[in-house]
Amino acid sequence: MYRFTGLRIALLVLVCASAAFAQRDLATLAGTITDASGGVVPNAKVTITETATGQVYSILTNNLGEFVRPALKASTYTVSVSAQGFKTTEQKDVVLTAGERTGISLTLTVGNIDQTVDVAAQAELLQTESTQVGAALDTQLVSDVPLGGTRNLAYLARLSPGVVPNEPGARDNANGGFSANGVRSNGQNNFLLNGVDNNINTIDFLNQTSYAIGPAIDAVSEVNVQTNGYSAEYGRGAGGVIDVTLKSGTNQLHGSLFEYLQNRDLDANSWTNNRAGQPRGPFRQNQFGATAGGPIRKNKLFIFGDYQGTRIGDSGGSYPNLGYSGYTTVPTAAMKGGNFSSLLGPSYTGTDVTGAPISIARV
Repeated sequence: MYRFTGLRIALLVLVCASAAFAQRDLATLAGTITDASGGVVPNAKVTITETATGQVYSILTNNLGEFVRPALKASTYTVSVSAQGFKTTEQKDVVLTAGERTGISLTLTVGNIDQTVDVAAQAELLQTESTQVGAALDTQLVSDVPLGGTRNLAYLARLSPGVVPNEPGARDNANGGFSANGVRSNGQNNFLLNGVDNNINTIDFLNQTSYAIGPAIDAVSEVNVQTNGYSAEYGRGAGGVIDVTLKSGTNQLHGSLFEYLQNRDLDANSWTNNRAGQPRGPFRQNQFGATAGGPIRKNKLFIFGDYQGTRIGDSGGSYPNLGYSGYTTVPTAAMKGGNFSSLLGPSYTGTDVTGAPISIARV
């Protein structure tokens, strides 16, 4: 009898769990293959090659010349199509984004299959494959957009149509909280990390965020924001869906080192401090880290990792968060008596609450 050890059982659980992961962080490529006269080409071989890793996926077109290849990682691909009696046609730089369906159409030219025709990829003028509304933010944009504070990825959602900063008083108001399509932010937005649920189900007063894990921005490959028309598989909330995809290893060694410094000399003073004539309080924040990735076995197995540390405190390190200050207006003795004339300007002539004439000049 075969006996399961603890290690074998653990591996079996991991394999089953990986098979059950949601496909929400993956993409679908669909298309139609035709000849020069517009006729469909059945049984054409479609080869999809990921540019960064060299991983290859193949599929045949059906009797209508169509193909659909789901479960592709969000990345850049080269699509090559070959059929008997036609030249091989190749289209490079086909970009697939997480959770979306991308369509392409290729026309084959009569000739020797050993000959290759290169087709330049063109940006879609109209999305015809789905009804989703939102934005796909790539690595370059994610890295370049100023995020302020602790470089919170939730601010990226505000770059999408139908998204505005959230309502005053929301628990994540200070960390990029947002309202999508007029829906309240608290518990109504759906955060995903590589397609897996990343939501806080209880009020997080400490971190003031609506998500559980906030990865380092340098480790993010893509942020896909859907604000309307997304499919029922997402569910959970009536607001926006933020699907963050992390980077992965490729055939080339790659990585980064980063350090973001904030202190009272580099940062601007707050509006309330300036209005009160007060300097910025002592404050220092260091956010630093590194990312690295590469191949373990070329075209087969890859690795990627990252680290980020954040240190916040005053210049001497004794009073954390001392740089965050504010001012609150309290009523004067006159205001407590019902006289608010001091708010009207440098001087005021009129009557008090009893109707008696008064004349006030501000000193």
